[in-house]
Amino acid sequence: MMFDKRFPFLLALLLLCITPLAGADTQHRLSGFATLGIAMSDNPELVFRRDVTKDNGAYEHSGSWKSDSLLGLQWQGDWSPEWGTMVQLVAKDRFDNSLANSIEWAFVRYRPTDGLDLRLGRLGADIFMLSEYRQVGYAIPWVRPPHDLYGITSLYHFDGADINKRFELGNAMLNIKAFYGNSNEEYPTGFNDNQGIKINFDAYGAGTSLEWNYWKLRYTYAKVQMNSDHTKALRNGLQSLAPWWQNAAVYSTLLETENKQFDYSQIGLNYDNNDWWLQGEYVRLGSELALVAAGKHAYFSVGKRFGSWGVYALAGYAEPENPVIAVQRPLIAFTDPIDQQIDYLAKATERTLNGVRIKQHSYGLGARWDFAAKMALKIQVEEFDVDKTGTNLWLRVDSTKPITQDQKSTLVSLALDVMF
Repeated sequence: MMFDKRFPFLLALLLLCITPLAGADTQHRLSGFATLGIAMSDNPELVFRRDVTKDNGAYEHSGSWKSDSLLGLQWQGDWSPEWGTMVQLVAKDRFDNSLANSIEWAFVRYRPTDGLDLRLGRLGADIFMLSEYRQVGYAIPWVRPPHDLYGITSLYHFDGADINKRFELGNAMLNIKAFYGNSNEEYPTGFNDNQGIKINFDAYGAGTSLEWNYWKLRYTYAKVQMNSDHTKALRNGLQSLAPWWQNAAVYSTLLETENKQFDYSQIGLNYDNNDWWLQGEYVRLGSELALVAAGKHAYFSVGKRFGSWGVYALAGYAEPENPVIAVQRPLIAFTDPIDQQIDYLAKATERTLNGVRIKQHSYGLGARWDFAAKMALKIQVEEFDVDKTGTNLWLRVDSTKPITQDQKSTLVSLALDVMF
């Protein structure tokens, strides 16, 4: 693991907060969580991965221990009724495996009055229903958060601030949160090829949740601005051929990423009476750049508990909003090397623009056994139908071989979850 320039800032921030409070009546709590999991897929062409930050996973004849297995440690210090700090470190297989990226939380919390929290530092990206605890396997009923929606949730943390206010409304609780921050993420571009792209972006948004008896309703809106230009080389190539290729300028514009924005609109519903439970979530991803595919993502799950045992069913889908982009090269042939350059750039542009599409649906069954305090075993079987034009949540086993047919995958997952 390597340090990067963000870590010293976070460490200094914590020390500045802790030092003046060292003599106060403090409380410290150390806790942790872990998952040992394996995923097995029967598809020979596509690699199942937990989300788009992973560069490996499960495919035919190759199960994956890395996809879901992790170890998390969390320290919480309460220095006074007003001041507190929290640090969470998660060790897992990730494409950017630096120490700084393994620090999920490292923040200072100030509570000037009951029901109002202000936090500064590294924070969990609380955009979806499970965002802040999606890595704590014991806290969720499934082996992993539903793939059709949470496969796109690549933003685990950001460096910034948030403010949260709680209101008691009779026997209901209303929670309102707003946040702003910056994040650097690195995304793999292929299966175990050590190639990736680094993206810097700013994120801000607000959300609200209402909890009443056994029900919880939540809505969040978040906007993300990309600060990186990672298609410059391809756009330069297109622009150099603009005198001979009329559409080259159009495709170059579609490939722009810097200062472009996309947004999430999320709504979720949960019901749990300790006997039956259900949960559903819907996200619409809107985008003004072609390299983040606008689309709709949703899942629904229902379960029943029988003492220490539980069973559940789940289903989900992901549907892009925009059609496949067909890149048209000039109808007339040119002499080489211009003709070869146009042919290469046309294929690269079409692959880049359409490679971000996500189009699939799934359904599955699972069971959970809480065999001891804070320990659970889970088994989950899912069937995925993946459209040949929407495989971005998966990786190709052979990056040189295009996916020409719709794909099916039966995924069997086992997991042991613990908290301590």
